[in-house]
Amino acid sequence: MTTIDMKVTLLLKEDEYFKVGDHIFTKNDNLKSLEDKLHFCGSSAINVFKEFENSLTMEVMDDWSKLSKALNQTTSCCAVWDNRKIISELINKQDHPVSWYVQNCRIC
Repeated sequence: MTTIDMKVTLLLKEDEYFKVGDHIFTKNDNLKSLEDKLHFCGSSAINVFKEFENSLTMEVMDDWSKLSKALNQTTSCCAVWDNRKIISELINKQDHPVSWYVQNCRIC
């Protein structure tokens, strides 16, 4: 197997991505294998994260990813989470246990 370095230019619509530093989060998961700074993110999350784009860090995104997995594992599969509230708490460095998010950030 050989690794080849290349520059990739993508044309994405505004509602298909958001940026955190030099990382791109997009709903097009076919692109993530092209570049290690390209990450998959669902459409509904992109809309929310776009609002916080200038305040996001990779630390916040990593925390959000871990928290999302934990939330989904602790509740039924039909749970919907308020990503706007979750991201706001993470950006403001609020230290909550997963149970706090379950009680305060569940939409349904």
